[in-house]
Amino acid sequence: MLGSLLFVFAFSVFSLSAEALLIDDLKQKYVDSILQCSQQYPLDRADAELLQNKVMPDKESTKCLFACVYKVTGVMSDQGELSVEGVNALSQKYLADDPEKLKKSEEFTEACRTVNDAPVSDGARGCDRAALIFKCTIEKSPDEIDMWNFLVVFLAICSCVYMNAKGEYDIDHAYKVAEMMKNGDEKRLVNAKKMADLCVKVNEQSVSDGEKGCDRAAMIFKCTVENAPKFGFKL
Repeated sequence: MLGSLLFVFAFSVFSLSAEALLIDDLKQKYVDSILQCSQQYPLDRADAELLQNKVMPDKESTKCLFACVYKVTGVMSDQGELSVEGVNALSQKYLADDPEKLKKSEEFTEACRTVNDAPVSDGARGCDRAALIFKCTIEKSPDEIDMWNFLVVFLAICSCVYMNAKGEYDIDHAYKVAEMMKNGDEKRLVNAKKMADLCVKVNEQSVSDGEKGCDRAAMIFKCTVENAPKFGFKL
């Protein structure tokens, strides 16, 4: 689960930094959108693992998940195109107090405007274009941006990647992901496992949807967001 859904584009823009409460508000906006869209376009574990490696699965449902969230949050227009105006409006809201970072975010957005010129096969649906936005984000994202981990976190949660067949947090898989993402940093691995040990306690909570796991997924997300900074993970 460690690593964070979509999206990548908007999070890359806004993680340039802003006042903490506003950023928390932005995160919640995306969480709500992903929870909404993932009901129609669920991810499986294989897709989420590709996204962790910054690879868009060649799968219509995954592309459409991104398109859905982009549209709900104003990143994409109803015509299925990148809404430069929409993204810039969000930039103005969340980065208004930092002119330098606001300028960087607008330049970054402008760099991806060309995705609207590319031919697509699904028109206003926007699924193909969402994949292009994703690709542009990965290629153009400034080096200092550090929001990818948060993105993969909630993508994985929404797709129940960290859930077992009983709708519970899968601690063994969480350990495997921690190992995969340690990047040679043993302390990072230890801290990731400690956080997993803490968040697995959500399995002790009662839920209303049983093996479906959506209620517990929300608990895992909450635990991750609240505790990641304590273990040195930036969200």
